[in-house]
Amino acid sequence: MKKPLHINDDLLISYLLKEVSEEQAKQVEEWRALAMANERRFEQFKLIWDSSKNFTADPDIDAHASLQKVKQRAAEQKTQAIIIPVHGYFWLKIAAAILFIAGGSWLFMTTFMNPQVHFETQDIVKTDTLSDGSMITLNKYALLSYPKKFQGEQRNVALVKGEAFFSIAPNKAKPFIISTGGATIRVVGTSFNVKNRNGLIEVIVETGIVQVTNNFSHVMIVLKPHEMALVNPQTGKISKLKTPDKLYTYYRRHEFVAKGVPLYRLVQVLNEAYNCHIVIGRKQLANQQITATFNTDISLDYVLELLTKTLQVTIEKKQDQIILK
Repeated sequence: MKKPLHINDDLLISYLLKEVSEEQAKQVEEWRALAMANERRFEQFKLIWDSSKNFTADPDIDAHASLQKVKQRAAEQKTQAIIIPVHGYFWLKIAAAILFIAGGSWLFMTTFMNPQVHFETQDIVKTDTLSDGSMITLNKYALLSYPKKFQGEQRNVALVKGEAFFSIAPNKAKPFIISTGGATIRVVGTSFNVKNRNGLIEVIVETGIVQVTNNFSHVMIVLKPHEMALVNPQTGKISKLKTPDKLYTYYRRHEFVAKGVPLYRLVQVLNEAYNCHIVIGRKQLANQQITATFNTDISLDYVLELLTKTLQVTIEKKQDQIILK
């Protein structure tokens, strides 16, 4: 049986500094993919790390003592840990330790002064305005984590799961950084949609320019309006495509807009919106185009009735499936 992965702070620091071997990097990535709790811990750790880099180190700090504290804390852990030997770039390691200690102190001091907000939705769509004026619309069953007030040189948030539309307030001095899954999204002032589901990341740009990076392969692409990125953290692949349709806007515009959309694409969105399991029973129906606009507040049965009339198909319900024939 494969041993469970145990990842400690030293390894995460080295990973963020890109000071690990290929095998160690693979261990971190496997650990992140193993459970949502692991990925959430990594996102929170990275948020602390990014914020700690904004601090100026006190010249009176004993660097050797600071590093020793980090190592002592790791040694006291009861669970098995992956130990990274100190080699090369010794002073970079010490600087990393100082920054992390500063970041940990900052997190403790601001737990009450500037708490982290967990904006989560269940079975309804919600909109919120952040401290910088940026507006976020969360689809159902999504979770966004962000500070009550942005501080430092960056505006860092984490889309832990689900889908959200971001309308970012422009501020060239403080870029807006979104961490989600194995991707990092960097913008200044723009609007775009981000989906993090089933381990895959989708980014669709409406206005402005968006930079998307696959954290595992370190490949970065730049998106313009009407372009989208698909990121697969597991394979390290990142692709840039033209936005195929406007169906992704359904949850914030409250309507499905299909203009010459193939049936299989509409079915994908309906399954997501209504939490159902529609399947296409005949292959020749999959690419049949449909043009229609209808509200999201109508029932699924009414949508199915529209499809039967528009496409001249029949509906068969079998257990939890809805089969189009």
